[in-house]
Amino acid sequence: MTTSDSTNSPASRRGARALFVLFAWTAGWVLTLAFARFGPNWWGSEGAVLTWFAVALNIAVGIGWIVAYAWFLRALDELQRRIQVDAMAAALGVGVVGGCATGALISAELLVLDAPAAIAAVVVAMAVGYLVTIAAGTVRYR
Repeated sequence: MTTSDSTNSPASRRGARALFVLFAWTAGWVLTLAFARFGPNWWGSEGAVLTWFAVALNIAVGIGWIVAYAWFLRALDELQRRIQVDAMAAALGVGVVGGCATGALISAELLVLDAPAAIAAVVVAMAVGYLVTIAAGTVRYR
């Protein structure tokens, strides 16, 4: 099989479609999160119903994002799936260990962060851990 044959295979097209769908759900989730987070600044405290709606919309789109990610994983070949699972394990570990360490430092008043900043820091650390592990796995298995 030539390279052009493998890039046009049904499995390759399915994987590309799953990646596009995952990207769309990810972008939708990020946009609804921004709407839920920053929307109250626009409509003020009188817009509690709008805030509840924005958060509910974010949760609904987040569920769609999770389903899209599962679909994406099923569309991958075994090696790509292994790289993804390794990256998910690293991200979970960074989140749990980093989150607990951050919480302990905040409780001991050795780190001054409010809850949103602490959560954002842990999420960013998880994302970086995930991306670094994807890159390392891709280099390792190629």
